[in-house]
Amino acid sequence: MRRAVLYLRVSTAAQARRNREPEGYSIPAQREACQRKAASMGVEIVGEYVDRGESAKTADRPQLQALLERVQVERDIDAVIVHKVDRLARNRYDDATISYTLHAARVELVSAVENIDDTPFGRFMHAILSANAEFYSANLAAEARKGLIQKAKSGGTPTRAPLGYLNVRQVIEGRELRTVETDPDRAPHVRWAFAAYSSGAYTLDTLHAALSERGLTTRPTPTRPARAVSRSQLAALLANPYYVGVVRYSGVDYDGRHEPLIDRDTFARVRAVLAAHNHAAEKDRKHHHYLKAACSAAAAGRG
Repeated sequence: MRRAVLYLRVSTAAQARRNREPEGYSIPAQREACQRKAASMGVEIVGEYVDRGESAKTADRPQLQALLERVQVERDIDAVIVHKVDRLARNRYDDATISYTLHAARVELVSAVENIDDTPFGRFMHAILSANAEFYSANLAAEARKGLIQKAKSGGTPTRAPLGYLNVRQVIEGRELRTVETDPDRAPHVRWAFAAYSSGAYTLDTLHAALSERGLTTRPTPTRPARAVSRSQLAALLANPYYVGVVRYSGVDYDGRHEPLIDRDTFARVRAVLAAHNHAAEKDRKHHHYLKAACSAAAAGRG
């Protein structure tokens, strides 16, 4: 009896947690469709590879790579069944590479809902479906980018709000509204950081130490707990115009609708102090480089 494995994939972790979803994009729905296809073909399912929350924009997915390694090394299966071609790849290069690997190992690629068998018509359909998946992915990304630019133009925040703010979802008259509010736990620390650094009494290192003592931390996420703000994060924070009400997206500045945490005069003083400290550090590096060269020359003369 011929042997087959299933390859299942969803793009987001939220999809992976759901039991059902329209159009067969949940793991259980894909599995059921693939099992029905296997039964109709009279093949035995001997394995299952599932990438949860993995984009098909790249083939560098853990379970996909494990599957490809199996077909090349163990050579113990006859077919790979997917729900649709776009579950396997969303660009023609990866699709061609994966298909070649399967073909070289004499493994048939089967779609549960598409006719991509190894006939001239089936190969033609596969090429069309692959090109369509690539177009869909590229067009979706372009439309999403246009939407984010429009959001920035209207004063919204198209990305995750920086430290001191919270991304908030509200439901008003049945419609979901995404907005930004100040973070009551972290905004006071951010205001203090700008005021303290603008005075010129702090270096980045001493300000970082002071904020650590004050208890400033990053925002926790579902996968990462709150942690101390790093020195590089602090430097980026002090240079971010979002805190004066400016949304910078794709290199363009827009007037934001969010509440500024500091005034523009304070931000200007902070930029001046940052520039002065960076200039001093650059001069110090050049000075040490000159001394090093001078010492080397003196040592050579003594030799």
